[in-house]
Amino acid sequence: MALGGVFMRDTDGNIGKEISNNTERICGLLFDISGQTNFWTQAYPATVANTFQNTVVEFNTLQDAVDAGIKPFDADTDATSNFLHGIPYYHIKHFFDVAGGSGRLFVMFADCSQDFNALITMQKAAFGVINQFGVWTEKNLWSHADTTAPQYGVRLVGDLDAIATTLANDYNAPVSILLNANSAKVLGPLNEGNPTEITSVDLTKIPTCIISKRYVSVLLGQALDNDVHLMQAALDSKTPVGNVGAALGILSIANVAESIGWVQQYDVVSQFPDIELGFGDCTLNDGVLTNATKYASLNSTQIDTLDDKGYIFLCRYVGYEGHVFFNGDTTCSDGDYRTIARNRVINKSRRGVRLALLKYVNSPIKVDPATGLLSTTQITIFRNLVSNVLNMMVTANEVSGIGSIEIPADQNILQNDRLKLWYTLVPIGTAKEIRVEEGFALKQQ
Repeated sequence: MALGGVFMRDTDGNIGKEISNNTERICGLLFDISGQTNFWTQAYPATVANTFQNTVVEFNTLQDAVDAGIKPFDADTDATSNFLHGIPYYHIKHFFDVAGGSGRLFVMFADCSQDFNALITMQKAAFGVINQFGVWTEKNLWSHADTTAPQYGVRLVGDLDAIATTLANDYNAPVSILLNANSAKVLGPLNEGNPTEITSVDLTKIPTCIISKRYVSVLLGQALDNDVHLMQAALDSKTPVGNVGAALGILSIANVAESIGWVQQYDVVSQFPDIELGFGDCTLNDGVLTNATKYASLNSTQIDTLDDKGYIFLCRYVGYEGHVFFNGDTTCSDGDYRTIARNRVINKSRRGVRLALLKYVNSPIKVDPATGLLSTTQITIFRNLVSNVLNMMVTANEVSGIGSIEIPADQNILQNDRLKLWYTLVPIGTAKEIRVEEGFALKQQ
């Protein structure tokens, strides 16, 4: 018989599109070094290999990272002091800048050439407290094995979602995963058994990333900045530097029900004074990408299409100059868990409810002697346990209310040693669109 415990599963209520525990702020950031050759034997990485190789490190401030050996990009000395060309420092700095200077960030550098199991390693090392991961990888986000196909294919998302599903169901440690992958090159067809890469990205061929994978969100875009251009150009893969650090920083301070795209709250212009997609034509011209697709060069149809396809990217709003935001917090799903916020809400509830119930594992449960079934008193006890957790989320404006808490009275716990219950939540809505009609009138109404 398996070890006892509290086992949680999520359900999709099909509610449609019309409608504190501080561990929720803890983040993990995985840097996939599979695109680097002999990474830990290179000049500078070799000097910090004892600190970072096959190790999960927690940083609480940017200074912690600097003290551990994370270095910023330096165009003059990068050849000798290179540590992924300053990209880890860049994202860790953005995380702490957005988070207000301090927080809990677990970092790992791992070879993810075969899989992303390093995320499980990180969660184990953090004793399950990581609530959201960022993944920076040089692996291709898109593929085009059949060049006659009208659109690229999406890669990596399914693998990452499978890892997140394992963390949720097998480790009781559900997470959201933000993916910063190589969108500058498209994995092309095989040539004599060897994969090829397409160096120019056709915007019209970018596929939807909404593929029923609720735990993963795909990030696009980066700062239009000289150092960012040089960092990207220094990578053989030409992977965009991206924005995953800033996105994680917002999640570390946001209420679980809040979108990272909330305009009033989460302006990231300090981190991204100007913006671009980071892909277009990644052949080099004077040491930088020939075309990284400036955001200002996109028309409204192109922007709306990227949004409709489920990508999270940096954007501006017409008439609101001097500000930069994320366009939203979509996941690769169109169901109940179509946003990071929805996932964070349900993840927080399941962690909280599980901990409240855990102390009752293997506890004595009194039954109604007349029926041998669950007693009314026990039903009340467990209902109160769950409602106490969920009501705290209501008070914190993390959910609109409790939908229901169901504990069937006809359970035969004497026969199977099992107590079953379930609950539903009414989520907080998000004004993704605000539609207004205006006009003139002959007189005041």
